[in-house]
Amino acid sequence: MKRKIALNRLTAGLVVCVLTAALAAGCGSGKKEGQAEKADQAGAADTLTAEADAGKEAGQTREPPATGEMADSQTDALGNPVNDDGVYYDEDGNIVPPEEMVQVDEDGNPISEEDMMDSEGDGDDWSSVEYSDRESFEADIKTGYEEVTRLPFEASNTFYMLYANGVYEIQYENDTSFLTFTKGRTEDEVNRITVAFDKEETVDIKGAAVKILSYENDTFLATWSRGDYYYSIYLDSGCTRDQMIDMVDSVK
Repeated sequence: MKRKIALNRLTAGLVVCVLTAALAAGCGSGKKEGQAEKADQAGAADTLTAEADAGKEAGQTREPPATGEMADSQTDALGNPVNDDGVYYDEDGNIVPPEEMVQVDEDGNPISEEDMMDSEGDGDDWSSVEYSDRESFEADIKTGYEEVTRLPFEASNTFYMLYANGVYEIQYENDTSFLTFTKGRTEDEVNRITVAFDKEETVDIKGAAVKILSYENDTFLATWSRGDYYYSIYLDSGCTRDQMIDMVDSVK
């Protein structure tokens, strides 16, 4: 009887040992599988980071936000693309806030809103009438008709503009040049050009002190006064200093 009990206890002990070993083996296997999974996740994260860094080094940038179909031909004055929703982007695809947008002249110089109003004319005084023929235009000029009689190019078209404040302009153009002759009562009325010049000189022409303005050896603008009136000549393509002096001399 005692031997049987001892055998039963031995058997029970062996069962306990087997179960304990099995549980230990199972726990060890699960731990190894968890460690392997974590290692795989870390490896994937490292791969994504490496790919992102490689993209940055290659100069890749993200696409602009999809707020409308991008129109390749539409850009603002600084060359930033603008889509059909009127949203502006910089070259990296970031939206440009309205307060950072600026208008520039043909030379890339920033133009303030005040300059734009001055150059375009503001208010009822600058409402204008365009004439198709010289005779009708000359008949309506109250300040006396004058014009540039010698041009540095052959004009293919001539436009006549009379403003409500009495200022008038004659515009001469061809395929490469556009010249504006203006006559008014004040210097501000005849000189509404806001571009910058790097040279200014005053020349006496028929008793008038004519201010001649140039940029990089090309002359663009001349302003002067005679009697009660002010005058200006502006040539967008530029000319020589002597050509500008000749044009001023030809006004009659």
